[in-house]
Amino acid sequence: MAHRVAEDLRITVEDRQRRLEAHQAAIRACTACVAAGFIPESRPVFRGHTGQRIMVIGQAPAEHREENPIPYSGASGRTLRRWLAQAGFPEDALHERCYLTSLTKCFPGPSRSGKGDRAPSAREIALCRPHLEGEIALVQPEVILALGRLASTYFVGNRPLAQLVGQSFTHGTAVVVPLPHPSGVSHWLNVPAHRALLDRALTLLDAIRRERGL
Repeated sequence: MAHRVAEDLRITVEDRQRRLEAHQAAIRACTACVAAGFIPESRPVFRGHTGQRIMVIGQAPAEHREENPIPYSGASGRTLRRWLAQAGFPEDALHERCYLTSLTKCFPGPSRSGKGDRAPSAREIALCRPHLEGEIALVQPEVILALGRLASTYFVGNRPLAQLVGQSFTHGTAVVVPLPHPSGVSHWLNVPAHRALLDRALTLLDAIRRERGL
């Protein structure tokens, strides 16, 4: 009986992985934001599989030129790895244990100010919503790390980031932990009180890691 249950669970995981791969192929083929005139070309960026229990969700990928880019492989990734280490995770956790994705899957272009990237519009996020919700449904993460205000408010409604960082919320069966965006362009962490909120969030994440054996 136990063998049959284990086999059924394996089939379920394998089936979810097949469905996820089909869903990822559909994301790569999507041209909705190009057709709507938001971006000149579709180059989706995400990475992961159904065996990953943590999902990292940002607002949009950074600009890239390689054919198969790895999310968070630059400065933002180094910051995020440092935060995860503070929460007790090993060095390779970001790219080995986390499904990496974002509200919108393609680089939205530079900001008009010339500093950093343009934040995706509400319409772009809505166009990409079925992609993200499909990823969440198929990966079934236990923990979602929402990076920055846009990703955080996607799950908890329109509230200031300072009211969210340091707390946890739920989305279906997942625990949502809002974090600041790790981009060096963000000035949010220049405020001492905000740095204290980040420390509180990482202490909370450490407790979740221990409790769930992540």
